[in-house]
Parts: sequence; structure tokens; C-alpha cells
Amino acid sequence: MNKSFASGAAILAVALTGCNPSAPEVPKPPASSASSTSKAAIVATPENSVASVNGTAITKAELGAIKSELAQRRGGDVADDKIVDELVKRELLRQDAVAKQLSNNPEYQARIDNAQRVILSQIAAEDFMKNLKVSDEELKKEYDTRIAAMQRSEFRARHILVDKEDVAKDIIAKLGKGAKFEDLAKKFSKDPGSKNEGGELGWFSPQQMVQPFSEAVEKLKNGEITQAPVQTQFGWHVIQREESRESAAPAFDAVKEQIKSMMQTQKLHQYIDDLTAKAKVQNFTTPAPAPAASKPPVAAVPADMAPAGTPAPSAQPKK
Repeated sequence: MNKSFASGAAILAVALTGCNPSAPEVPKPPASSASSTSKAAIVATPENSVASVNGTAITKAELGAIKSELAQRRGGDVADDKIVDELVKRELLRQDAVAKQLSNNPEYQARIDNAQRVILSQIAAEDFMKNLKVSDEELKKEYDTRIAAMQRSEFRARHILVDKEDVAKDIIAKLGKGAKFEDLAKKFSKDPGSKNEGGELGWFSPQQMVQPFSEAVEKLKNGEITQAPVQTQFGWHVIQREESRESAAPAFDAVKEQIKSMMQTQKLHQYIDDLTAKAKVQNFTTPAPAPAASKPPVAAVPADMAPAGTPAPSAQPKK
């Protein structure tokens, strides 16, 4: 709910700062003859430009675009003269590349095309977002849906982690005879994060724990101790559930902007899907399916088996 969306489109930049350590990090536009041709009609004047390089204008609009990008990416302010100095150097190198006809090299031309593709795709996405309207009614409906689906139970528990099941069973037996959980945790637990706290884990949601652990806690009543050791990838646990509560849902106004960003992202993805559906796309890197006769038999896979690449569960119970 609280994850904000950040645009995935990156701005390609050339690191000229290696040659000039004091130079600011300025995004570089694609070096194409088409862009220079469109600017050829601009006569550089102090009113419309910040510099002129061999008759080619570096316009105030270009400086403004760079300043806006730098503000978003770095959060700071770079002096105009430093940005202009960097743009002048890059314009000199661009003109040098054009004079040498470097774009005739297929590898260089591919880089130019990719740079232009990235920048134009970002502009298209930004334009879509700018013109997209999401009503308060839509936002409230999405909020209500997500709040209803949230698992809001939280638990406070202690645990004792040991390497062997027999040791865990012996600890449960000691607890049954009146031993204090805290004392046994300090003596036997292998969890360095909670051992000295008597096994105390604090408040947590089930999603913060590995599944066997959270399932065991959910089945207990407040004050109860597991009567059988619980195994996870870390070892064997003896668990005592201390308290439970329902966490308060975040207020609509507190998460409204995050929901808006999320919905805008969803709508952008849908827009791209719609463009894809209308387009004729041929992916020549996709392997052609093998003839049916040559396919090896497929072994049955359990329905609940996670596909390859599925992230592993959280590594360890957290405080």
C-alpha cells in the first residue's frame, strides 16, 4: 500500500565527467543529423539561446529541460554556466561525429537509435500520465478493495530456535513442568536476535515470517505454546504466542497519492498492452516450437509448485 511508483524509463547519459571531474552530470540527447537539421533554422540570439557553437544554437528550452531532469534525478541545483559549458563540449563532439560520418557505422547508429527510442518512449509515457485523469471515486473504490483484502492481524510472540527436534521436544517438556520460557530461550536459543531478550520477537504480521512459523503462530491462542516443534529452514522452533491485535488501516487521505500513482501505472501498462494488441509485432528471437513428434514427454508437476524464479520466502523471523 505504501510503495510509491517510480518511472521505469531511464534517461541515457554519456559520462563526459571522466574527462572533466568538475562537469555536472548532464543527460545527453541522441546525436542525429535529423535533430541538427531541425535546429538549423534557429538563429541563436541572447533571447532564445544560451550559447552558439559554430552557428548551432543551444536554446534556453534545452537548458530548461536539462535543469528539470537534473532536479528530479539529483534533487540539487547545478549552476547554469556549468551546464552550458558541458552542453557546449557535447555539441562540439556531436559536430565532430557528424563531420566524421560516425553514424554510418552500424554499431554507432544502433546506439543512436536506442537512445532516441528510450527518450521518445519516456516522453510518450510522461504525456500519457500528464493527460490521465483518475477520479476520487476511482481512488476510493481501489482503496476500499485493497483495505478489504489486507491481512491486518498482528502478533507478539517469543521463540526458541534449536538445531535438533529432540532438543526442542525436551524444551517443551521443561516448559510443561513449569520452566520459564524466557530462561530457556536465553540458555538454548540459537537466534542471536532474540536470545538475550528471552526469545522476544515483538509485534509482526504473518507476512514477515516464513510460512511454517506464521502458520503455527496463527493457530495458537494468546498465551499458548506449541506442543510440537515447528520446523523451518533455520531449524526447530518452540513458539509462545503472547498477544494479538488488528492493525489499524491507513487513512484514505494518507495513502491517496500512492494509490493514484499505482493506478496511473496500471493504466499506463494497460495502454501499452492495447498498443501491442493493435500492432503487428514479430519477435525473431523467440524460438520456434519444436515439432510435436520430437517433443519429450512432460512430467507431471504438482499444481502448487512455484515456477522457476519465484522469490524465496523471507529469510528469518524479524523483530
